[in-house]
Amino acid sequence: MAAAVVALAWLSLGCAAPRTPPKPPPTLTPAVAEPLPAVDEDTVQMLLDAAQLALAEDRLTTPPERSAYRYYRELLRLKPAHPAATQGLERIVERYLALSRRAIEHERWSSAHTLLQRARLVDDDHPGIEPLRRQAELLARAVRLALDVERPALRRRSGELARELAEFGRQARRANARVTIRVGNDADGRWIYEQLGRAPGERRIRAGVEIGLPPKVTILLLPSDDDG
Repeated sequence: MAAAVVALAWLSLGCAAPRTPPKPPPTLTPAVAEPLPAVDEDTVQMLLDAAQLALAEDRLTTPPERSAYRYYRELLRLKPAHPAATQGLERIVERYLALSRRAIEHERWSSAHTLLQRARLVDDDHPGIEPLRRQAELLARAVRLALDVERPALRRRSGELARELAEFGRQARRANARVTIRVGNDADGRWIYEQLGRAPGERRIRAGVEIGLPPKVTILLLPSDDDG
């Protein structure tokens, strides 16, 4: 009987279906990036030439379709971080800053503001824009005093003119005063400065001399922090 049970057990084991081995995981093929399209070097050179010409003609950001800004931006789209393009954008901003300084010198405040806004369009983070904007705002709010100097009285160093300059020098001694002396030669400039310095007070007069005619003394009274 025991032999029969063992025989049945062996028979049962012998008839069991063999176990199927697990399938190996699928082989993963690494993704291959598609190659970037080749950049036509003739197009790059054409954009560089067009940008340089526009820069030379002060077509900085206007008209938009023929501006140096447009050509440099297009070049950066084709070749990111292209050194000539990044340097070109920097030159555009520097040119706008130079034009803005010229506008400030001639007291064209609206033009200076517009030029600085265009510089921001090119590079809003440029470190030269904000200080120049503050300077323009300060000078636009300044008070201007002027004294016309008669050339015959200046030539003979008249006492009346000397007294007039000394009285005008009271304003020139103020802490917020900036003085410009316009004369035909350095000797006249030194004499006028000496007469301004006869005004009472200890504060040194800060004055610049520019050669030109007719002779004139201009005092710029800059606004203080309390002026808003």
